[in-house]
Formats: sequence, C-alpha cells, structure tokens
Amino acid sequence: MDEIGQKLRTARIEKGYTLDDLQQITKIQKRYLIAIEEGNFDALPGDFYVRAFIKQYAETVGLDADALLTQFQQDIPDTQPQEYVEQSVENRTRSERSAENSPVNKLRQHAWPIAIAALAIVIIVGVYLVMWHNSSSQPKETIPTNDNVSVSSSKKTSSRKKTSSSSQKASSSSSSSKNAASSSKKTKKSSKKHSGLKIAVTDVSTTRQTATVTNLPATGNKLKVAATDAAAWVAVYVNNAVTWQGTVQPGSEHTVDLPDGTTNFAVNSGNMPKTTISLNSKKVDLGTTTTSVVRTVTFSAAAASSSESGNAQ
Repeated sequence: MDEIGQKLRTARIEKGYTLDDLQQITKIQKRYLIAIEEGNFDALPGDFYVRAFIKQYAETVGLDADALLTQFQQDIPDTQPQEYVEQSVENRTRSERSAENSPVNKLRQHAWPIAIAALAIVIIVGVYLVMWHNSSSQPKETIPTNDNVSVSSSKKTSSRKKTSSSSQKASSSSSSSKNAASSSKKTKKSSKKHSGLKIAVTDVSTTRQTATVTNLPATGNKLKVAATDAAAWVAVYVNNAVTWQGTVQPGSEHTVDLPDGTTNFAVNSGNMPKTTISLNSKKVDLGTTTTSVVRTVTFSAAAASSSESGNAQ
C-alpha cells in the first residue's frame, strides 16, 4: 500500500469513518477511495482527478491537505494546474451551501417559530373557552318551567274561596250556624296545634340547610311556598319523593298538604332568596348567612305526643 494511501486510511479509521461513510460525505465513488488508499492512481478517471480527490479525502478526515500534497508530491501525478484543485474544492463548498439553502433546511429553520406561534394561539383560545364556560355556567334567577307541572296561584285560591263563600251563603241559617261553630272549633284547635311548633334552621353548606321541627302534629300539616318579587321554581319532596313541583309567580303561593305521619320532607328552590316557606302558617326563618340562589332545605320532625294529637283532632 502506498504511504499517502496508508496515512489517509489511518486517519479515516481514527475518525470512525467507513468507506461507505466517506463516499456519502465526499461524493467520491467507493472504488476510487479504495484506489487512493492502495496508491493505485491509475484506477482513477484521469491524472487530473488525483490531486483533487486526495485533497478532498484529506480535508474530510481532518488532515492538512496542502501539507500532505507537498509531502508526497513526488508520488502524485502533477498534470493538473493548481487552479483546478481549488475549483474542485470550491465546487464542493457551493454544493454544501446549496444544501443549506434547500427548501427542507429553510423549513426546519422556520419550524420552531411557527410551533411557538401555534402554541400561543392554542393557549389564547383555551383561556377564552374557559372564561366563556365560567360565564355561561353562572346560576340564573329564573328557572324554566316544566310544562307538565301544574302551577298554583293565589288567584285560583281566591276563586275557590269565593265559590265556597257563595255556596255557604246559599245554605240555610241552621247550616251556617253549624259551619260557624265548626270553624270556631277548628280555629281553636289550630291555635293549640301551632302554638308550640318550633323550627330551628342550620346551614350545612352554601346550597343546603337543615330544619329541625319540634311539636309537629301527626296530622293536618300544611307546607306553603311563596314567591316575593321574582318567580321561583320550587319542588317539594316527601320521604325523598317529589310531591309537587312548579314555578311560583311573583306574589303568588302554593300550599302542599303533607301526608299524615310525615316526619321528613324537603323544599328545593331555584331562587331561594325570593322564596318564603311556611309550615302550618309559621314562617320558616332561613337566615341571611346562606346566599346561594339554588338551595335545598331539609326538614326533620318528630310527631307530636299522643295527647297533643288527640287535642288537635
């Protein structure tokens, strides 16, 4: 093997390059690289390629090409002017610059700024969606009415009272006397029934309250819900089952007759600040510490003693 070829081969191995690697980097065919390492310059396309290929090989493996050509100039054909060698190297440099300016490289250079801009857009859109969701999820005062639920109003109650009053006037004086006496007895019984009723309300959370009821009669209990100056959707539950639900209009009310023996019931309002609750004509004090619009009040009561129930009947 020629000395210059041995030196080039040693430098290649130290760099960790194979002949295939070197062919890919220098674009010199592998058979010509082998010929250079073996000193077989006759295998190259022509004498004018010898100096150019050796110079390119040496620069690729980290050797001083000019010093190497000077050291072994007696072994290398000198049939090509120095300008050709320099032109060959310059052609390689232009090729590298052309590769750097290729569309693929330009796309890689601009990929990072594009990715940052896309990420910023995604973050802005995400923040907007979160704000929109929060604003749209705020509770509203008026809850849509269930079309299948009947709505009671004070006008209907008033109409029934007038009709009842007309019927009473049409009855005989004897019947009127009896009704008056019966009404008087009921009033007295009602007074005895509700005089000892106590209701204590406790806040459980911002949306839940409990009401402990003592001295609740076993029968004849009435729960009334009313709306003040705004409509309120209300549902009444007895033993966890819906007994009545509907929208109470401003200034209107609805009364629910609790089944005999009921000790657990609840009222759920979609606009509790505008809702009042009364149990047997006794208004429930809901307090002002809980301000949530949607709220549930759960009532828990023990039936009145047998002696009180007997007096109430």
